[in-house]
Amino acid sequence: MPASAILRSALSALGLLLALEIAYVVLRRSSPRYRLRLLYHLWAVSLAGVGALLALGRDMVPVTVFDLTVTAAALLTTIVVFSLFEALVLVRPWDSRRGPYVPKLVRDIVRLSLVAVVALVLAHTLFGQPLDKLLLSSTALLAVIGLALQDVMKNLFAGVSLQSERAFHTGDWLLLDGIGLAQVQEMTWRATRLRTNDGLEIVEPNSTIAAERLIAYGSGRKPVAFAPRIGLPYDLPPAEAKAILLAAMREAPGIAQTPAPEVFLESYGDSAIVYRLRAWTQQVAGASRFQDGLLARVWYAVQRAGYSFPFPTRTVEMHDSTQETVRAGEDARARAMALLADLPLFHELPAEALGRLAAAARRVHFDDQEILVREGASGDSLFVIEQGHVLVTMSGEEVKTTAIPLARLGPGSFFGEMSLLTGEPRRATVTADGGCVVLMLERQEVAPVLASDPAIAEALSRSLAEREADTAAKLEDRRGRQRAAPEQSQANFLRRIREFFSLPEA
Repeated sequence: MPASAILRSALSALGLLLALEIAYVVLRRSSPRYRLRLLYHLWAVSLAGVGALLALGRDMVPVTVFDLTVTAAALLTTIVVFSLFEALVLVRPWDSRRGPYVPKLVRDIVRLSLVAVVALVLAHTLFGQPLDKLLLSSTALLAVIGLALQDVMKNLFAGVSLQSERAFHTGDWLLLDGIGLAQVQEMTWRATRLRTNDGLEIVEPNSTIAAERLIAYGSGRKPVAFAPRIGLPYDLPPAEAKAILLAAMREAPGIAQTPAPEVFLESYGDSAIVYRLRAWTQQVAGASRFQDGLLARVWYAVQRAGYSFPFPTRTVEMHDSTQETVRAGEDARARAMALLADLPLFHELPAEALGRLAAAARRVHFDDQEILVREGASGDSLFVIEQGHVLVTMSGEEVKTTAIPLARLGPGSFFGEMSLLTGEPRRATVTADGGCVVLMLERQEVAPVLASDPAIAEALSRSLAEREADTAAKLEDRRGRQRAAPEQSQANFLRRIREFFSLPEA
């Protein structure tokens, strides 16, 4: 073999190898996700070898050496080209937040399948092996491998299924039975490697994960909700309980501002009303710490509100129930009397009459957005707000709008006096704003008081006239006009009160 031919082939091989290595450096800098290192260098050497053999000439090289070199170069070319396509396209390097187009395990199977197909084609074309015998032999080999590695194959297909369905990604947190909360570190052909908050590394077979019920909390980029259940006493009204729990949740460490926390009344238990909280957080990695802070804030908020958490116990106490009932009734009557005494409507009532009204008043609870009275409905009762707030609105048909807000009333305010004293239909709709507790007085309780002293009707008529004037003024302001005089005068109200309660003329 001439020395010049050998030198020429060597120089061509070195030139090709140098060009491929320069291309590798450029590729690694432009695409850090390109993972091949040793295989790329072997591919470059194999291509350089093919180039050297071609430079020498086919007749100068043994057939076996040439075929083996070409086979190695072809197989490595398949791997390198697919890896390049994977790094530049399949893993989506321009938008890493959305993840790869195809899961890693599926990409590995495709790579292996392409190498197997190329190997079969080379065996048929270069080595002259019949294609049908190659297919039969490969099928038999796969059957033997499948029988020998049943568990491995089961884990393989389970991993492919999990990644194809994108049930979770690397970095996500999973809640698994028997393990608890753990972060996905890596998924291989056989198993998924997890790490718990306690620092434990767990290698769980893919088939086990695919068969179990799991909850994926994500990586923490999007908020997730935790829903602990809280039992509160029956004497705590649901509206007040929800307000206490929501206030505590909003101040919990790690709580997300959006979505907003929520509270739901879930059931009536044996010893408590059960509420289900829905608190959102992005601190998935610290889920135990988040729930600890959340429940601690709830405990302190409930204690500050003067309540305690009931627990299932049976306590036998010996006491005089009659005395306790009388004492509770006296306390409720004293609170009602103090509330009624502050109302301008009842300023002129004697203490004895006020006490009769306080004893007859009923304490009623309303939930958030519940309607206490509806505009146009009949009624003969007065409401005094003890706790909470209400919204007073009137139909806006006359001024061509949906509703006219008149007032937001709080503790100590009253409404419904027009229906109580004259029997006319309700003039406005009153809705609970966040839940409220009211004292309700009905016509049959007020009638004896007016009958005992008809002069009280004059004081009540003055209060009605003032309230009527204030309401009419708000309506006129809404229309953009000057305020109008009260619709009904004090004399008209006095006449209507006497007629409604069948009182004699003074």
